[in-house]
Amino acid sequence: MSIAAKPFGCQEQFDWGADIHSVAYDGRLVVRVLRNRNKDDGIEVQFSRVGGFRLLDEVPLAEYWTDEDFPSGFPVLEVLDGGWVKEEDRRLGYTQEQREWIIVTAGSCVSIFSECEPTIVDAAWPKHN
Repeated sequence: MSIAAKPFGCQEQFDWGADIHSVAYDGRLVVRVLRNRNKDDGIEVQFSRVGGFRLLDEVPLAEYWTDEDFPSGFPVLEVLDGGWVKEEDRRLGYTQEQREWIIVTAGSCVSIFSECEPTIVDAAWPKHN
């Protein structure tokens, strides 16, 4: 399955050492993304309301990254076509109007259904060993 997406918010490209640091949900979703696994800084992506989210290793989503039009290196993308929404539409047998976001790293990826745009802030935190 292909995906059409565009970079959102954080326009700086992350390197192949980027990874998901943590995911927390308490009515809002907060995803911390390491710029590089060997550093203790990155971004915090906050969603005030979510309809669903999933975290997957990047390997099951590799078919997305191989598309020559995929915006590589940008951690936060808004999905314009394809993606998890299309998978769910096929599974359910009907179309849902959902806005989808994907946070992409070389380690893990988080897909999010949210009608609200996320807030993205620079962040630093102690690195876990």
